[in-house]
Amino acid sequence: MLMEKYQGNPIVTIEQVPFRANSIFNPGATRYGNEYLLLCRVEMPNGRSSFLIERSKDGINFVPDSRPCLTPEDHGEFFKYAEWGIEDPRIVKLGVSYYITYTGYSKYMPLVMLAETKDFIKFNVLGPISEPSNKDCALFPEKINGLYWKMDRPSADKSHNIWISSSPDLIHWGQYKILMEPTTGTWENDKIGGSTPPVKTKDGWLLCYHGVRGFGISTLYKIGAVLLDLHEPWKVIGKTAEPVLMPEKDYERTGDVNNVVFANGWIVEDDGTVRLYYSGADTNICLATTTTEELIKACKG
Repeated sequence: MLMEKYQGNPIVTIEQVPFRANSIFNPGATRYGNEYLLLCRVEMPNGRSSFLIERSKDGINFVPDSRPCLTPEDHGEFFKYAEWGIEDPRIVKLGVSYYITYTGYSKYMPLVMLAETKDFIKFNVLGPISEPSNKDCALFPEKINGLYWKMDRPSADKSHNIWISSSPDLIHWGQYKILMEPTTGTWENDKIGGSTPPVKTKDGWLLCYHGVRGFGISTLYKIGAVLLDLHEPWKVIGKTAEPVLMPEKDYERTGDVNNVVFANGWIVEDDGTVRLYYSGADTNICLATTTTEELIKACKG
């Protein structure tokens, strides 16, 4: 594997959460001030998810806040789209604000929600930026050709592909283009979806994505990487032929959903070191590391 799993995994478990909850997993990740910050999905006892912040000085040892920072009930006029839970946040800084794309779940099926914060204390929920059924959305961290861009994964019949679109204001989206499709007969045969927000490198926009393949009566979730053109981000330069992370350890094999590694947050350090925060079996939070150089090399391989 191109990614080295931290020997002390998992780094966050439900036992550390200071209130009653079923599980903690699938965090967005960012640097905020002098801290590493994880915005984690916490499934509450009623089975509906909220977001909880975990903070760290070293990116390994995290301490949770005392209560969730964003709940379905905090969504005001948009509550009906998030009544059954909010899930799988991805964080991008644009200007002085941090924008969070996440899944709102309700009787209307999953759709993409957008919220904005400057301090991770107050959150301004801007509402849905997709129709259902859609999820796995990540924003690009800067404008390209004068526009904002996002990737997401709409579901149509049995089709689960990654699409890209643009916007003048983060609210109104158009110019939809297909970005990636599953490669038949491989580890991503059944469906794919975006994982991490893209990061800008001299070689292109680099990001991780997940692939799913049926295996007996179960499914396997693995993670790959892809490189997109800097100026025309709907063009794929290359992607990894093999997964860069896959479920191998007991904490990835057994849990609420078996045989899953799933990520929607990473932090890339100034020296190119990559910290991928991922979950094993939808039950915990783990850490894996690599470098942008190694991922780019594998994408071009």
